[in-house]
Amino acid sequence: MSDLYDPSATARHRKDDGSSEATASAPLVADKSRGVIQMEILASRLDTKYRILLYGAFALLAFTMTLDQYTARAYLTTATSTSFNAHSTLATISVIKALFQSVSQPPIAKLSDYAGRVNAYVLCVFFYALGYVIEASATNIYAYAIGNAIYIIGITGLFLLQNIIIADISSLRNRLFWSIFPSIPGTIWAWVSGNVVTGILATSSWRWGIGMFCILTPALATPIILTLVVGTRAHKVKPEAENGEKSDPVVPVVVTRSFKEKAIHIFWQLDVIGLVLLVGGIGLVLVTVTIANGKVSRWSDAHSIAMLVIGALGSVAFVLWEKFGARHPLLPFALLTNRTVIACIPTHPLASSASQLLTTRTLEVLVAANQSTTSALRITSQPSFVGTLTAVVAGVVTRYTRRLKPLIIFGFCVEILAIGLMIRYRTSTNSQAELAIVQVIRGFGVGCIGFPVQAAIQTEAKHEHVAAITASYLLIYYLSGGIGSAIGGGIWTNLVPQKLDAYMGNSTLAASAYGNPLGFIVKYKVGTPERAAVARAHDETQRIIVIVGLCVAVCGLIASLFIRNVRLPETQSLEDDDETVASQSTVRDAKSGH
Repeated sequence: MSDLYDPSATARHRKDDGSSEATASAPLVADKSRGVIQMEILASRLDTKYRILLYGAFALLAFTMTLDQYTARAYLTTATSTSFNAHSTLATISVIKALFQSVSQPPIAKLSDYAGRVNAYVLCVFFYALGYVIEASATNIYAYAIGNAIYIIGITGLFLLQNIIIADISSLRNRLFWSIFPSIPGTIWAWVSGNVVTGILATSSWRWGIGMFCILTPALATPIILTLVVGTRAHKVKPEAENGEKSDPVVPVVVTRSFKEKAIHIFWQLDVIGLVLLVGGIGLVLVTVTIANGKVSRWSDAHSIAMLVIGALGSVAFVLWEKFGARHPLLPFALLTNRTVIACIPTHPLASSASQLLTTRTLEVLVAANQSTTSALRITSQPSFVGTLTAVVAGVVTRYTRRLKPLIIFGFCVEILAIGLMIRYRTSTNSQAELAIVQVIRGFGVGCIGFPVQAAIQTEAKHEHVAAITASYLLIYYLSGGIGSAIGGGIWTNLVPQKLDAYMGNSTLAASAYGNPLGFIVKYKVGTPERAAVARAHDETQRIIVIVGLCVAVCGLIASLFIRNVRLPETQSLEDDDETVASQSTVRDAKSGH
């Protein structure tokens, strides 16, 4: 077919029968994307019924995917340590995860604008299920890693589109609350996810623990898809005119294009060149950071230098292309001169980097602190659990104060306090309560940073740019998390084996303790010299990681001081609020001397 629906083609010829057709001069790049038009239609229909259906469905799906996130690390640990005997690949898989989480954000956002939110959502559900099918049936670590990469694209897209859709239909004043609302039911998994993992591993295997989500997630995503399909259907009739009479029916504009014109249209809309430069540039830099921190490769190696240089050049080329060459850029560069955007871009990513550095490894708690699987998962889940509840309270507070900046600064102060306490209360000699309380305190800070910073950066964007600015922000956020994970993994990979070898005096035994720690703790119980050597090596390494994380968190606090303290209106964006527009106009006139 040579007919292509183009929402932006507004130039029409009116016919006698009331229909309309696009002129030959229809633009190749849309002024307003299909995805934004769909959401404007949904927002115009948004009533109590649609709110209950959509937010309820989002909450139900998030409830399931939260269990997935809480248990995935335990299944990964079991798979790499027992099934594949490749525990040393944990850091590499974590960095691959961060890589795909980061570079997949702009393409998914772009696709949701061009093809529509619904089509993008369906595609992400497919990737999620396909990735987990490959993981659950993997016979080696390489197949597992491939499946994990595909799955990461899927789950990242689902959470991104959830954030975008909520931003599309919510006011700035209420956005923080509605953004965190779907995550509320999933907080229960912080307490029972350990029991779920223990039960599944006792009666089945990690393969079934992963495989069950291939069924659950697509089934629970169906109500969301159906609600969006029904809610985003184009209006058959225009709104009533001022004289009370109904206007002519709205007929979709049809642009007649050849196959070549279609290909060019899609090429520019999706910014294919920008995607290649983004994935190649950032991917090579992140991979280099990972392998150069390992035991085999070093920064001075020729291949490390080559990949770093090519990655850096690719990243620079991406920025230049997006600025000067792209007709429809992945990133809204016009917003990068905004003070809040400039401040938010490093603020939460610095917190993410510190978080990845500080994330208590399940194995560290199991091996060094001698905790059960259930206890270990509960302790490591506390920041997320407390952070979610704190964000809910923050959303309610923000509705009445209409300010985000004080909340973000408070969050960083609490985060720094918690990290400082970790220097003392994060060792194998600390009790279960001491290990947990530090994570609880940190959760209060996490809840005041993540979603509030995202809401702050969205306030500066027009509706057309919400998807792009959200994806750009999350790109930097996950990339920083990957760098933090790479740094933490590099410190762990370089120091722990050396310390184990020094404290045990037996290189073979040290290699066994590092390569298969779960099997090691079964053989060597608490109180044995071998177990004490492992605990000491872990404690000393963790202390170094905590100090590095503290320095990063302080940098995040400094960046947060430069965020604008904007009053949040009841509109979807600041440009829709007459009071804000008038205030900004007054400020501009004052600066110009009028």
